[in-house]
Amino acid sequence: MSLDRPTPPPYGAAPDYTLAPPRPEDRLDTLALPLDLRLPPPRPEDRVACEPWRGDDRPLPPPRPEERLQGPVALPDRRRLDLQAALTAAGIAPEAGDTVAVADIAGLGDATVRAVIGWIEAAGRASWTRPHAV
Repeated sequence: MSLDRPTPPPYGAAPDYTLAPPRPEDRLDTLALPLDLRLPPPRPEDRVACEPWRGDDRPLPPPRPEERLQGPVALPDRRRLDLQAALTAAGIAPEAGDTVAVADIAGLGDATVRAVIGWIEAAGRASWTRPHAV
């Protein structure tokens, strides 16, 4: 063996050399450079001019459910949303002309839309191979 690569001691034997303790600047718990991780305070000219906050200023509470604006969703819109949800759950990505077709199907009767949604769900279950727990 060469001098720059000495032979290691046999397995289980302690080497005849010891490592020096780490220098203070090399230790992780102390930093050699004085470093303050806090940001400096903002300059007065950068502050936003506003009135001081008073204790009696409280934000408005959210409206009660009976005060919220509620409008009925039209039946074709509800069917369209159901069709889009079924397509998304089956993993079918919408294409450019799909919105017109979905809107046309949503305009049909409720039984027709339910049948189409059932077909989409059945096709989605049959096409995806899902792993089973063993």
